[in-house]
Amino acid sequence: MRFGGRRGVARHVAGGLIGMLPLITTIPAFGQNSVDATATASTTYPLNIPAKPLAAAIADLGASSGWRILYTIQLAPDMRSRPLNGNYTVAQALAQLLAGTGITYRITGPKAALLIDPSQSRAGPVPSSADGVQLDTIVVDATRNDNTTGSGYQGTPDWVYQRPAAVSVISREAIESSPTRNARDLLDNVAGVYANRSAAQNPAISVNVRGLQDQDRITTMIDGARQNFQRSGHGATQRTYVDTAFLRQIDVEKSTTSGVGSAGALGGLVNFRTFIADDLIKPGNQYGGVVNATTGTNAYNFDGSTAAAVRVSERFSVLGGVSYKNIGAYDIGKNGTIGGGTTAYDGNVFLFSGQEVFSTILKAEALTTEDVKITIGWLHNDSRYNTGNYDNTIARGGILKSSEQVANDTFTSALDWNPGNDIVDLKAKLYYNHLKNDTVSDGAVALTGPSNFVFSTLGGSVENTSRFETGIGALALNYGLEAFTDDGKTTLQRGFLGPNGVDYSSLLTGGTPSGNRDVVSGFGSATLKPAEWVTLTGGIRYDWHHLYGKTTVIGDPQYDQIGVRIIKAAVAPFCNRRGCSLGSAAVTEPIYGPAYYTPYDVDIDKSGGAWLPSFTVAFQPVEWLQPFAKYSKSYRPPTVMESFLNGGHDANEINGYAPNPFLRPERGDTYEAGFNVLANGILTERDAIRFKAVGFYREITDYISFGYILNPAVNTRQYDSFVNLDGITRMKGVEIEANYDARFFYIGGTVTRIDTDFADSFTTPSGRNMPINAGRGAAVIFEQPKLRVTLDAGIRLLDEKLTLGTRIVDVSKTVPALGSLRSGYEMSGYRVYDIYGSYSFDETTKLRFAVNNVTDLAYAPAVGANFYAAPGRTATMSLNYKF
Repeated sequence: MRFGGRRGVARHVAGGLIGMLPLITTIPAFGQNSVDATATASTTYPLNIPAKPLAAAIADLGASSGWRILYTIQLAPDMRSRPLNGNYTVAQALAQLLAGTGITYRITGPKAALLIDPSQSRAGPVPSSADGVQLDTIVVDATRNDNTTGSGYQGTPDWVYQRPAAVSVISREAIESSPTRNARDLLDNVAGVYANRSAAQNPAISVNVRGLQDQDRITTMIDGARQNFQRSGHGATQRTYVDTAFLRQIDVEKSTTSGVGSAGALGGLVNFRTFIADDLIKPGNQYGGVVNATTGTNAYNFDGSTAAAVRVSERFSVLGGVSYKNIGAYDIGKNGTIGGGTTAYDGNVFLFSGQEVFSTILKAEALTTEDVKITIGWLHNDSRYNTGNYDNTIARGGILKSSEQVANDTFTSALDWNPGNDIVDLKAKLYYNHLKNDTVSDGAVALTGPSNFVFSTLGGSVENTSRFETGIGALALNYGLEAFTDDGKTTLQRGFLGPNGVDYSSLLTGGTPSGNRDVVSGFGSATLKPAEWVTLTGGIRYDWHHLYGKTTVIGDPQYDQIGVRIIKAAVAPFCNRRGCSLGSAAVTEPIYGPAYYTPYDVDIDKSGGAWLPSFTVAFQPVEWLQPFAKYSKSYRPPTVMESFLNGGHDANEINGYAPNPFLRPERGDTYEAGFNVLANGILTERDAIRFKAVGFYREITDYISFGYILNPAVNTRQYDSFVNLDGITRMKGVEIEANYDARFFYIGGTVTRIDTDFADSFTTPSGRNMPINAGRGAAVIFEQPKLRVTLDAGIRLLDEKLTLGTRIVDVSKTVPALGSLRSGYEMSGYRVYDIYGSYSFDETTKLRFAVNNVTDLAYAPAVGANFYAAPGRTATMSLNYKF
C-alpha cells in the first residue's frame, strides 16, 4: 500500500540517521505538510476538478486535500468522474465523483479512505498487516501524485494558495511548456526570485530570493539533498547543476521555517524535485514512460530525454531515464544595445555560451509493509562547457579560455512510516552529494590550472508529526532533527607561482579552499486550530555549527643576507705634510639572497549556535480568503569558502588572502503579511481564480562581505578576507502571484517590488570605519531590480487540444549600490515578449512550439553582468510522447 562540536558529532549524527533508515522516509516539499495538519473529516476544501478519467479525478482529490485515498480495485480507463466545483468535505467530494460508477468508499482513519467496488472480488476490509490480507492487484494511493499541477499561475498546484506562507511552485506543466537552455531560466517568472547570470557561460544555477544569494543563504536542494558547492569569482559563487529533463516541479520557500530544510539558511530554500514512478505510470498500468525531443534555431541544437518506470510487483517499482543536451553559442539580439564591453563576443555571437549536458536518473520504490515505503535514488549530471573572453593584456589579443567539466552525483534514500494513527507520521532521509569540477585554463600562464575542485555533503533528517484533539481545538506537533556535513577539497596541479619562482600550489587553494563544516539542527512546531477559521503555529529550532580544518597563510617576503658589497674601500691612517688622518672604514651594503616566503599553518576550530523562533497566524473569515502573518528568525554560519580562503586573487598573488578568525554568523529577522484567494465558479461553472500576495520586511545583522583584516598568524600584513559589515542590512518588498482560468482562456502574472539597503562599511584592523566603495571591498553585492512584472495569457481551442499563449516580462533597471566593480553589473530595464503553444494529437502525443524574445531584443538579464547578453530570438519545437 502506498502513502502520500566535533568531527565526532557529525559521525554520530550520520551514524544515527543511517541506523534509523529502516524506520524513516521522504521529506515533504517544505519540511511540513502542504495541507492543514489539523484537518478533520468535516474540513471542506475548495475543489475544481472537471469531468475526467476517474483515476485522475481521484488523484486530484487526494492531492488537493492531503487525504490518502487507497484502492486495490481496477478502475477502467473509460470510467469517468462527474465534475466538482466548489467547497466540499472529502466524503461529499467522493460521493459526487463516484456517482453512477457503482463504486463506493469507506472512511478508514484520520485523513484516509478506501474505494470499494462490490462487483470485484478483492473488495473487502482495509488491507493491513494485522488481518493478513494478501493483495494480488496494484494498490494505489491518490496522494502520490503530490499535486504537481493545478489552476494556479502557469499550472501551480492549488495547495500553494491554501498555505499561509510565501511559497511558490514551478509546475511540471510550466517546465514542459517552456523549453529552456538552462534550468535557471525557469525561475525568471517566480515572484521574488531571480537566477543570477553574472557567470552566464557556466550552466550552474545560483538562486537569488528576495535579494539574498550565494554562501548557502538560500538552501538549494535536489530531492531534499543539499547542493552546497561554491566556487569563487567576481560573480555568483553558489553553483547547482541540474537539468530540466527529469524535474517534476521546483518548490520555493521565501523565508525559513521550523522544519526540515532551513538549517543554516538565512532566507529560504529551493528544492528541485525529480520524477517518481507514479508520474510515469498511469493508474491501473504496469509500466509507463515519456520521451521528449526539442530542437530550434539560434544554436538550440538538441535537447532530448526518455524516462520509464515499471511496477515489478504490487510492492516494488523502478524508474530510469537518460537525457542529452547539446546547445551551441548563441547570437544575442540585434535590436538595441547592451552596456558592457565586447570582449565576450565574436561578432554577434556570445562566446562559450553553449553547453553539453548528459544526465541519468535511477530510482527504486519499495513497500516493505502496508505502512512503510522506502525510496532510493541516484541523479547524475555531467556538464561540459567553456568560459573565457578576448584579452589584450594577459593573452595579448587572444582568447583566455577555461575548459570545464562538472560531474554532480546526488544519492538519496528515504523511508515513510505511516501506520494510519494520529501519533506516528514519520519521515526521514539520508543523502550524499558529490560534485567534482575539473578545469584547465589556456591562453595565460597567470591562470591556475589544471585545477580540481571536489565538494561533498553528507546529510539527513528525521521528523514526526503527531495529531491530537484537545479541549481548545485540533493540535498537530511536528518535531525532528536535521544535520549535514560539508567537505571541500581543492587541488591545484600548477599555479600560485611566487615572485621567487617557487610554486606554492601544494600549500594554497585560493578563493575556493579546502575545509570542513558541520551543521546540526533540532526543531519543533505546534499548529493549533482553536476554531475552524483560525490557525496558530509556533515553532522553535536550535542550529549549531562547527568549522574545522587547516589552511596555510603566506607572509611577507623575507631575505637572508649572504654577503656584502663594498661601495667605497677603506682608507688606512696616514700622515703627510698637511697633517695626519685617521683614515676611514669601508662603505658597504648587504647582499641578500633571493626572496622567500614563510608559510604559516592556521588551525580553524570554531563553533556556535542560536535559538530561532517562528510564529504564524492565519484566518479564514470566508471560504475563499485566507489572510496570514508570520515572523521568523534565521541564522547562517560561515561557509567553507568564507572560513578557509588563502592565496590570492590570481596565480601570481600568493599572500593576498587569509581567513578571518573573528568572522561571525549572519542573523536575520523576517516579518511577513499576506493573503490567499482560492475560489471556483466565479463567472462560469468551470472558472477558477488563484491569488497570493505577500509583503515582507527583513533585517540582517553581521552580513558577510569582503574587506581586509590582520590574521593573528602574520600580524605584520593586511589580508583581503571576508568580514562582517557594520550596521543593519534591510530588505522590504511585495510579491504578487495571480491567475484566472476559465478553461477556454486564462490570464495570470506576477509582480515583484523590492527595496534593498545593504550595510555599506566594515571595521578595519585599526578600528576605522571603511566604506566598501572606498576600495578593497567586495567586487559587487548583487541587488534585484526594484520592479518586475510578468504577464502570461492564452486560449484553449478544439476541446482544449490546442493552446496558444503569450508571455511578457517587464523589468526595471538594475543598479547595485556597492562593490568596486559594480558598474559592470548595472543593467538597463527591458521588456521581452515570448509566444508559445501546444497541440495534443491524443492523450499520449503532444507537439509544443515557442518563440522566445520575439522582438530580437539585445539586453542583459537582471542580476547578471552587463557584458553577458541574453539570447536573441529563438524558436523551438518539442515533441512529447507518453506510453
